[in-house]
Amino acid sequence: MSELGIFIDESGFFEINNSQNENLRDLYIVSFLFHDKSVSIEKGIKSFEDFLLRNGLNKNFPIHTMPLIRQKKPYQVFNEEFRRKLFHRLFVLMSKLKLKHKIFVCDKKFCSSKQVIRQKLEIYIKQMIEDNQDYFNKFDGIVIYYDEGQDYLTKILHNAFSENLNNYRFKEGVCQEDYRLSQCADLVCSLELINQRKQNNESIRSIDRFFISDSNYNKNYRKIYKNLEL
Repeated sequence: MSELGIFIDESGFFEINNSQNENLRDLYIVSFLFHDKSVSIEKGIKSFEDFLLRNGLNKNFPIHTMPLIRQKKPYQVFNEEFRRKLFHRLFVLMSKLKLKHKIFVCDKKFCSSKQVIRQKLEIYIKQMIEDNQDYFNKFDGIVIYYDEGQDYLTKILHNAFSENLNNYRFKEGVCQEDYRLSQCADLVCSLELINQRKQNNESIRSIDRFFISDSNYNKNYRKIYKNLEL
């Protein structure tokens, strides 16, 4: 039986206009990362785990990219060069596996309520499925991986997928730390957030410092990331 895994992650919260900086948009982002399970990921995962082991880390050491960029726990013990390597290796894993993605972006400053955000996301999911119907129809089953980190988002996902897909199920007990592809979905959220900030000249010091320059970021990440969109 052919299966598609959809790994979902989010950046931001549903609270309206939660930004502490008037010069920054208040973005809510949801990523959808697609894995055709007939394509083995074992070699790529092993290569990533070997890199971790060579550098004295547990092979299951999780990567959460925005805390990594900002040198927050548990990454505060690593210097900038090694944090860049961790980020890059996770990106290489995703890109070499050619994992496709879709991304929902909403500026909450233009939403009057949580219900408006909910409606926008439900419309986005419906359109995403309609636009890629042939792709979704290739699979006998679709498994959705979300760690239910946000109750409101969990309800939206259940409602949206139940209305637009028949052959799906939610994987129970998902923990992001247990699934490297869930961490790749987190990476997609971070890349989209970075792209949005850069496109709108919204400078964030920790991001600018981490990627050294816009040309370095565009060369190593932006173009490849855009080419992986479903």
